[in-house]
Amino acid sequence: MIKPSTPSALSQKSVLGRRSLLLGTIMGSISVAVGSSVLGKAGALAATPLDDTFLGISRAITGRQDLDPILSSRLCAAMQATFPGYATTIQALASVTANGGQPHEILDRAGDLKKAFLALNAAWYTGSVEDKMGAPMVSYYDALMYQPTKDGLPVPTYCYGRPGWWTEAPPALGIPIHALLPATPPPPAPPGVESKIPPQSPPLKPIAPASPPYVPKPRQEH
Repeated sequence: MIKPSTPSALSQKSVLGRRSLLLGTIMGSISVAVGSSVLGKAGALAATPLDDTFLGISRAITGRQDLDPILSSRLCAAMQATFPGYATTIQALASVTANGGQPHEILDRAGDLKKAFLALNAAWYTGSVEDKMGAPMVSYYDALMYQPTKDGLPVPTYCYGRPGWWTEAPPALGIPIHALLPATPPPPAPPGVESKIPPQSPPLKPIAPASPPYVPKPRQEH
């Protein structure tokens, strides 16, 4: 004979069922999040041939060989999403940088592609593909314009994370703050040339007043 389940037993089973469902949901969410993170990281690290070409152009026009490849891939994708047909522009820029040279030499022979080179260089230094409201921001903290002073001046809206850091002395640059300038004597006058003092206008003579100064009389009471 099967005994009917008591109310307390039914309540315990219901609680266990809800706990199992909640635990399964949490574990499933964690698995999806971890999987998406791994896949996303793998996709970011997998550079395409176009990304490699874009990175080579960027190193040539900025003159910096330490550019971040992952940041370069993101910037390449943002430029393609903003400017239609930018993949063709990348190939055209690559044909100019293939001959090597310094950034100013590349610009000298860029011709009609000079604006495209300058736009790419500006994107690396500002971290955004365009200088206007609502433009995609690819990088802010790692923008090249903040790198030269990053050791002594934080990126705007960031801080060094310790109280009173702004009262500390800036890092040493290897030269004294007030360096003495060498005294260079003036060059001697060429032989046969007499140095003369330029003529000056004579000083003005004092001008006597036309009438004596006014002296008030003492007040007399009546």
